[in-house]
Amino acid sequence: MLLQDAQGWLCYTAEREHEVLGVIYFHLHENIAASPFKATFGSFELFQNWSEQDLDRWVLFIQSDLQKRGCKTIHIKNYPSAYALETTRLVKKILTSHRYITSEETTSILFITNDTFESKLTVSKRQKLKKGLMRFSFTHRDFKSMEHIYAFIAEARNAKGYQLSLDWAQMKRTVHALPEHFLLFSVEENEQLAAAAICIRVSETILYTFYYAHAAKYDKLSPVTMLLQGIYQYANEHGIKMIDLGASQADGKLNPSLLHFKKSVGGKSVAKFSFAKSLE
Repeated sequence: MLLQDAQGWLCYTAEREHEVLGVIYFHLHENIAASPFKATFGSFELFQNWSEQDLDRWVLFIQSDLQKRGCKTIHIKNYPSAYALETTRLVKKILTSHRYITSEETTSILFITNDTFESKLTVSKRQKLKKGLMRFSFTHRDFKSMEHIYAFIAEARNAKGYQLSLDWAQMKRTVHALPEHFLLFSVEENEQLAAAAICIRVSETILYTFYYAHAAKYDKLSPVTMLLQGIYQYANEHGIKMIDLGASQADGKLNPSLLHFKKSVGGKSVAKFSFAKSLE
C-alpha cells in the first residue's frame, strides 16, 4: 500500500473471535474510495467460505462508513476470476445487487498442468520454439540484473509506442520493499538479451508476468515463447499452479493481436471485473 501512496488508506477487516475472515483496503482521494489506488488489483480477500448474507452486511457497512467519511464514489478492481472463482462469483453477485456498475477486462491465464508447455502451443508457435531452443539460452536471473532487465524491457516497449507503468525509480523502490516477490527471467543469444520478464509471485500458487518484452530484431522468432517455456518449467518445479499473462487491453480497449498471442501460447481467457458506484 505504501508503495502506491503514503497516506489516505483505510483497512476494513471482518473478524470472528480474533480470527480475520476477510479484508479490503481503500485509498481515499478527492472523495473517491479506490481499491486499489495504483496497483493491478485490490478488492475483497475472503479467507473462508462466506454466505451471501454475511458479505451483503459487510458491503453495506463499508458503504455507510465511506459515505460518512465524505466519499462520493467507490471503485473496486477485482483480481482475475481464476484466482478465486467462488469469491469472484460471490463478490460480483453482491455488488451487482447493490447497483454497482460492472466493467470487464479479458486477461489470460496459463495453467500449470501435467501437460507439457509445448503441447499447449499452436503449430506455428511450436515451430518457433523449436528454432529458439537451437539458438537461444534461458536464464533465471538474480537481482543484480534488475536494472539491466528493466532497461531492456522499457526500450523494447518504447520502440512499439508503449510506456511502462513504473519508471525506474518507482520500480527500484518497489523491488527493494518486496524483494522476495520478484523473479527475473531472460532468453539470450551470445549473452545479448533477446527477451526478458519481470515476474511477481502473487502467492504460493500464482505467478504474474508483470513486465515482459523482446527485442524487435527477433520478431520472426518469437523468443517470448521460449521465455514462457522456461517460466512454465520454473513454475512446475516450484508448486505454482497458474501464470497470469496479464490483461489484453491497450488504452482501455481490447488488443486483438495481444490476445491472439496469449492464446497461441496456451493462455486461457478469463474475466477481470471492476465495479463502480456513486454514493450521491
